[in-house]
Amino acid sequence: MTSTREIEHPWLYPLDVSALIDHPSGYLALSPRNQRFTFDGIEGFIAYREQGRHLVAFGGVHAPASSQGELLDRFLTQAALRGRSVIVVQVREPQVHMFLDRGFAVNQLGTNFTLTLRHYSLRGTSKMQLRNKINRARKAGLRVVEVGRDVPREERTFAHLHAISAKWLERKGRKELDFMVGEIGAYQECWRRIFMVLDACDRAVGFITYVPVWGKNPGYLHDLTRRLPAAPPGAMELCNACAIERMIADGVEFLHFGFTPFIVEGEELPGANRLVAWAVRRLHRYGKVIYPAESQAHYKLKWGPDILEREYLATRPLSIRSIIDLLLLTRSI
Repeated sequence: MTSTREIEHPWLYPLDVSALIDHPSGYLALSPRNQRFTFDGIEGFIAYREQGRHLVAFGGVHAPASSQGELLDRFLTQAALRGRSVIVVQVREPQVHMFLDRGFAVNQLGTNFTLTLRHYSLRGTSKMQLRNKINRARKAGLRVVEVGRDVPREERTFAHLHAISAKWLERKGRKELDFMVGEIGAYQECWRRIFMVLDACDRAVGFITYVPVWGKNPGYLHDLTRRLPAAPPGAMELCNACAIERMIADGVEFLHFGFTPFIVEGEELPGANRLVAWAVRRLHRYGKVIYPAESQAHYKLKWGPDILEREYLATRPLSIRSIIDLLLLTRSI
């Protein structure tokens, strides 16, 4: 028996799913805006949304390795019965062959950047510019606090966060991206860590949210970043540096900077689609309107991540309509 329903609020049950999720961005699969496919007697779930004639799944199959293939087959059967095709975004390399074996075209889509926190330091010539930006922010009177530890986790605090986010989006002049990005969440959600930047008058000028990462490289995902247009230079670098310092003190093992689309290199895998491979590389070079991949990758690389992992797009069948539906779902167009 299948179960397809909206995901409950993730703060109510993360311990129940943490053993199933081994993905740097896996927490995003728990968004209450997603639906969750399960099948009686098979452990795990597939998080997805419906767009046009497609079911778009996030992060592959969230299940033990022994049940991933069977759960995927049940999901594909359900999609076929409903007359829907399937797109899967941010597939990790260990699951690639599972999709290839089922007739999917699998292409590189982007890269995940991860930092090992053990023995991490901002010392060194390569991080000199980063240190300068952080020191500049401190000289401007900025300081960083954590919501729920240094300031109350309450509705008033979250109202400040939403106000900053609204100003940030207003300056960008476009809708907020969706599905493959994070969200502010609710004040009841204690699993999401939020660090706020305050100015010399204790006014919030920016924030970064961090969500749990489970699996083989546990830690946190550097998720949503927002700042006021007038925030002094170096505000977000200071915010992340202070968050790293506290995470190291807390014994956190890894900080994942998350997925950046269109950052790909090298040969595609057998079964890749040439048109998609060409399009992804063109978007990397010319697609700033859709997503500023180069600037995002630059921000992540300057922290010195030591684990870079490719993530993939799997489509069956591939069509122009599937690409359009994906772009519509993510609000890229």
